[in-house]
Amino acid sequence: MFLHLNGDNMSKTMVSKKGQVVIPKQAREKLSLTPGTVLKVQVEGKRVILEPLQEPPKEAFIQAGPKITEPLLHEAKATSDKAQRLLRDLGVPID
Repeated sequence: MFLHLNGDNMSKTMVSKKGQVVIPKQAREKLSLTPGTVLKVQVEGKRVILEPLQEPPKEAFIQAGPKITEPLLHEAKATSDKAQRLLRDLGVPID
């Protein structure tokens, strides 16, 4: 796998027995890749393209039922109601 940086700099890395590849430090710094960064892997012809995944993976979310969500929604609504009352009291038009 070859990595081109700025068109002229080329780094070389090797695939380990486990299929792991080390991304050179210069590339990690340039792309702000930190431990835990999730990368999308694409294959185009004989190229392997790694790019940071913009959306968090589904595994990052938990399933929450009403026991968890209802108190949070109630608190959010109460906070919103208070803010709207304050704005109204200050004479700020609310749409």
